[in-house]
Amino acid sequence: MRFALALLLLLTFQAYGAAVSAEEPAAPQTIQDVFAQGVIDLDTAPAPPTAETATPSELPLASETEMITAPAAASTEGATCNYGNCNCQTSVCGCDPCACKACTLCDRIPLLNRFPSDRCFDDFIMPVSNPVWSIDPRSLTYVRGVFINQMIDSQTPVLGAGDLQVYALQLGIALNERLSFIAVKDGYNTLQTRGVGNRTGWADIGLGLKYVMIRDVENQFLLSGGLIYEATNGSSRVFQGNGDGVWTPYLSLGKQIGCGHLIASTGYHVPGDTAEESQSIYYSIHYDHPLSDKLSAIAELNGIVYTKSGQALPLNIEGGDWINLGSSSVAGNNVVTTAFGANYRFNDCLSFAGVWEFPISNRKDLLDSRTTVTLTLMF
Repeated sequence: MRFALALLLLLTFQAYGAAVSAEEPAAPQTIQDVFAQGVIDLDTAPAPPTAETATPSELPLASETEMITAPAAASTEGATCNYGNCNCQTSVCGCDPCACKACTLCDRIPLLNRFPSDRCFDDFIMPVSNPVWSIDPRSLTYVRGVFINQMIDSQTPVLGAGDLQVYALQLGIALNERLSFIAVKDGYNTLQTRGVGNRTGWADIGLGLKYVMIRDVENQFLLSGGLIYEATNGSSRVFQGNGDGVWTPYLSLGKQIGCGHLIASTGYHVPGDTAEESQSIYYSIHYDHPLSDKLSAIAELNGIVYTKSGQALPLNIEGGDWINLGSSSVAGNNVVTTAFGANYRFNDCLSFAGVWEFPISNRKDLLDSRTTVTLTLMF
């Protein structure tokens, strides 16, 4: 059996070799011949012909060339967010929020992952000084720790020289790219002055809504409005909890200017009990300019104009953005401060900022100088 099998294989190889040696070389075919036949001849390829100048009739047709041309790469213009490039403003941002420079924690914290921030304005930086009322116009989901150390001038009536510390936590939840919930005021206060000694207590809680009325991604422009309610849950030992709540309607706009970003806010404080708390109009202007990919310089201006006095205390000073004393002789007073600092981005979601603030108006009320530090985690 083995001998028969070996003999059969030997005869097969001999027959195959004879067929190959007897086969004549195939005649060369032009491209026109190949297309005329409708099929491609898969026989042994002929030897390459000598180089000759092709006549126009022998050149491949346009339709034939398109059949073997590689497809062009798909255009990506307008499909991505051009963040971090101050020379190229974002034209269209149709990408998924958690795929377009979103925080890596997006898919690690299920609760906040359901409410991603609007990432089409990612180069903007949140205002730092006046942290309660200087509202960022974007729809954001974030958690921000705030620390304030405020020095009180020695000439301050009743209180005298001293200082105030605030430890607060702010929260924002973007319900969509236009509507968001914000918690702007809360925390724990410590107050040390020569006039009233050392005091501690909780701050009032301020909650509200923000709606983006104009969202122009191509021109990097935003206009938002909303309403904030400040409750009276705080401790009177640190000048909180007085009155019957304060309603604050506000407007906030943001615009990219060259490589920098401008944010401006204004609002009107309307107390529920006008005898216990003063009425006022506030305004804040923030400008940031990148110094590197991670570091940006910050300059800010804050002002408050008291339109109606309260009747709670016989004083001609007020408490500014954090405290409302309800003083009886402050109508017409105007306090203006400025602040300078920097913001550092560790990554796309975590940033640290700090500013030093001081008054530039003749009046200073309770603010002789202030240092504000924030740590923001954005989703």
